Amino acid sequence: MHHANHFYGHAHIMARYVGLEEPPRIWGYLQHGWNMHDGFAVGTVFAEGYPKFVWSQACSRRGWAVGLRDYMVVGSPWLYLLELERQREWLASAPPRVGTIVYPFHGWEGQQVVGSHAAYVEQVRATEGDVPITVCLHWNEFDNPKVRREYEDAGVRVITHGQRGYLWQDTDVAFLYRQLHEIRSHRRVVSNRMSSAILYAASAGADVGIYGDPMELEADHAVLGGVGKPRRMWPRLHQVEAPRDHATDVALTELGAATVLLPEEIIDVFGWGPEIAVPGPPPAAPSLDARVSWRRGSRARHRLDSHRAPVEAEPTSGLGLGTTFPDDSHEEPASAPAPRHGADEGAPDAFPSSSPDPAPDETVARVLDHGGAP
Repeated sequence: MHHANHFYGHAHIMARYVGLEEPPRIWGYLQHGWNMHDGFAVGTVFAEGYPKFVWSQACSRRGWAVGLRDYMVVGSPWLYLLELERQREWLASAPPRVGTIVYPFHGWEGQQVVGSHAAYVEQVRATEGDVPITVCLHWNEFDNPKVRREYEDAGVRVITHGQRGYLWQDTDVAFLYRQLHEIRSHRRVVSNRMSSAILYAASAGADVGIYGDPMELEADHAVLGGVGKPRRMWPRLHQVEAPRDHATDVALTELGAATVLLPEEIIDVFGWGPEIAVPGPPPAAPSLDARVSWRRGSRARHRLDSHRAPVEAEPTSGLGLGTTFPDDSHEEPASAPAPRHGADEGAPDAFPSSSPDPAPDETVARVLDHGGAP
């Protein structure tokens, strides 16, 4: 099981979806962040014949265009989380949502963001008006006192969701649960870049906007599209108040809502049959107050091992975790999973369709109400 399958607690969410407390080995590679490339980190080395589980048809088509094979579209783990956390019922209850949560574009220890955080937060305050504002920093920025103070000095609430995990250790399984909690608590979610956070928020019924200095990432990979490509593809999202219906449609397509699998199907495609024959009821969700043990001594080793950026940086936000985190969120080159005897190397459903992305339909109803809160 490649360690990136664990990032942000994705493997644990999928295990809970079929009724398991802990995730067995996933026989393949699970996309862990939204991007405009093939779904994975630039330079990822894949073991031949093992499935690449991606969120959307778009990722599989781009992967095929560069010569990769064995794609299977399964949808984002975020959508499975929404089903586990009864998103439709939650929306139907019309809970109050107040204020704005901000997900600034972020870097990692190998590539830092270039831009003024102080100028950005002042622009947000001026644009959002007299409402409560939360700024959710990725651990990389949260762990930098200078960056954190620029937001704290602006008088906003500053939080992080936690650390994403590394080499099967320090996986914060409550990461996305905290993110869902914060998105549900706020009326608006904004960022200065198209990101997973914006897609997650739109899929969960929040109003979204993308504005402000997009900042730059040092030595960014051109193949990922930078700030220009998403602006060209989704210009209506790049404004202070994106149309809700449009934002929801984009989010459900990019997250793969029309391809969410049943628990029995997940057991089959992930190779979990030996561990569980029939899906069971989901175990309890992790506590939002859960902490993992942070090990700061590995920073130098991780920097030494690092040689490329991860996939599109996933935004972090949370319940005000005040702990600082180790500099260990970069992604390693993919190592080959242990051989799986009898693995299907050419199953028809592992290959992408040549047709356009399916529009959200009745399949989406199993995940959430399409329009979000009224």
